[in-house]
Amino acid sequence: MSDVSTDQKTALVIGASRGIGAATARQLVERGYRVAGTHRAGGQVPDGVIPVEMELRDGASIKDGFAAALSELGRLDVLIVSSGITKDGLLMRASEDDILEVLRVNTVGPILAAKAALKPMMKQRSGSIVLLSSMSVKYGVAGQTTYTASKGAIEAFARSFAREYANRGLRINVVAPGTTDTDMIAAMTDDDRAAMMADVPMGRLATPDEIASAIINTAESTYMSGSTVSVGGGA
Repeated sequence: MSDVSTDQKTALVIGASRGIGAATARQLVERGYRVAGTHRAGGQVPDGVIPVEMELRDGASIKDGFAAALSELGRLDVLIVSSGITKDGLLMRASEDDILEVLRVNTVGPILAAKAALKPMMKQRSGSIVLLSSMSVKYGVAGQTTYTASKGAIEAFARSFAREYANRGLRINVVAPGTTDTDMIAAMTDDDRAAMMADVPMGRLATPDEIASAIINTAESTYMSGSTVSVGGGA
């Protein structure tokens, strides 16, 4: 186990190799946290972040990743789960494998990650977890039935988790970003992006850094648990 100052806060960011997760990991380092960040095989994490390989589709990989992160960090004050995928298209054309993969990465994986954080956080009787949802849960998006279902389930999970573990000093919240300038949005068609932007009063995409700031502020809030924070540019 690494020699970690008891005064230095620690964080594990799942999905730290790109987009919102990478921005969050960078900002945590800038705020003085000791940070471990996960990546899939062949991925990279930002400078100053301890790399941990993890596949969110695989329960054994999640356990191994947590063990590696805790070995480096010594304790776990903050867990942020930023990974997510979408397989857009009409439900009638979606394969069962596609549906199950989205649910595995966006719902089952984060639940298993939150479960893995229980032991170290309960031992120290403190800890903050932030999971990511989506503004699309609020209003629905045609062609994203499985994606919105997977993210809506995360919000419901957090509300129940909060009731189970608030008396153990644990907090859990969800941040629901609006349309953000990430690889996931870049992969959409121009028409789909334009349709999403039409519903944003600010008239622009959020940057990953803007969402990361909201995630960290939520993680550091001391009297909020079971809440969903929408960051949607006025949507």
